[in-house]
Amino acid sequence: MPVSYDLATIADAYSLFEGFEGEILLLEVLHNEYGFNLRLVSNGNGIAPIYVHQNGDRISFDWDSDRLVKAIKHKSLDFQYLCRAVVDPVYTHRTPFTNIQLLPPRTQLLWDGARLRVDQIDGGELEGGIGDYDASRFIIDHVDAHFAKRGTPTLPFAAELSGGIDSSFVTLSAFRAWERRGITLGIDIGFGAERRAQLERRDTVISAAGCRDFVVDIREYMPAFRLSADDLESRYLLAEEYEDAFTRLWSIARNEGCSIITGGYGGDELFPSLAGEEVCQDKLRGATEADRARIRGVYEDLFTPNAWQAVNDGFIGELDTGYLGSSARLAVIKRAPLLLSCGFWPVFPLFDETLAAALLTAAADQRHEKSALQDAIRLLLGERDIFGTYDKETLKGASDRSLWQSAQVVIQTLSTSRLIDIGILRADAIRTETVGDLADITNPYSPILSILYATEKFLRGNF
Repeated sequence: MPVSYDLATIADAYSLFEGFEGEILLLEVLHNEYGFNLRLVSNGNGIAPIYVHQNGDRISFDWDSDRLVKAIKHKSLDFQYLCRAVVDPVYTHRTPFTNIQLLPPRTQLLWDGARLRVDQIDGGELEGGIGDYDASRFIIDHVDAHFAKRGTPTLPFAAELSGGIDSSFVTLSAFRAWERRGITLGIDIGFGAERRAQLERRDTVISAAGCRDFVVDIREYMPAFRLSADDLESRYLLAEEYEDAFTRLWSIARNEGCSIITGGYGGDELFPSLAGEEVCQDKLRGATEADRARIRGVYEDLFTPNAWQAVNDGFIGELDTGYLGSSARLAVIKRAPLLLSCGFWPVFPLFDETLAAALLTAAADQRHEKSALQDAIRLLLGERDIFGTYDKETLKGASDRSLWQSAQVVIQTLSTSRLIDIGILRADAIRTETVGDLADITNPYSPILSILYATEKFLRGNF
């Protein structure tokens, strides 16, 4: 539904920009006899990044990096960025291409017709906190307000419901705020002891929301190790391993007339540990410190000396993550463009810097194991506890099985890969005898090969 704003003065435009809850850009252009200057600013409330390419006296913007890349005749590879993206991801304005920049929320781009610069805008200091509020009630009220400002109850929506803490809370809140005009989407994890509990939690949330649910079984949409130029991983770096399952769910959402997709992105980062944030690939988020050390050691063996130096060199262009943390920002940078390319408006209420900042003032027992968020779900379910001792549901079982079944194809592809040609992997570093038995769940090569294969797909799709 179109919304218009009456902006009588420049001050009105600035006021709207600063307070707007959602995706908004401010474009200023000054052109007179003394020269030309352009400033493009993204406020801190949105989630979708903008990609920028400048050549001579022409500058291009697009939220879809794949579409922008396809319009550029020559692209040069950012070697260090690619090495870090594989091993140790960085929240930055840099991209896999040296001539394409990323403009995430809370940044500005300055251009004088020749020179281009990206700066970060100060996010401001923490104000207030939760005060006398109970943390769980504070989260409920804050997310209610978020939904009221970033969506409309007249539009159908889909809630991605895994059955975990974050997605369960967001689903219950969305159906409260948006007059139950939605559906839920989910993936049956298919394998592991956590599967039964996952499905039971989903059923409880769906019953409370009073909605229609659509679920796909990952066993029917296993990760596919194929070199297809049309796949998301060939178009967007390390985009979505479970593409077939999500593509099916998004097709269902379109057929049901949904224009908004919501989910629990950002929930893991609302309660950071005192030890600090460990930024890593999604596949490694459940790994122990010892597991990560082993995996990093394997990468060091696989990488060329130049590539390993690039991993450890100082990285110019890293951005301040604010209160949300790198993991949340990197996850949303990857997810939002995929949803936008499918015609959906992404609304992630837990990806909220004000909420993250306020919860820093919550008591330790409310922060431990997301206790405040679990208590919020209990309130929304009428004092019913659906988590207890909680084992997080993941799709790792499907990923490991698919890789094991496709091991020879993956090893053959990587043994003659573009990653070798550009100097990241050592020649003959990946062989069947060095990889070992991928059916062994402790094999550190399992996550590594999946990540390298996805990176190989991206290189073949773009260079």
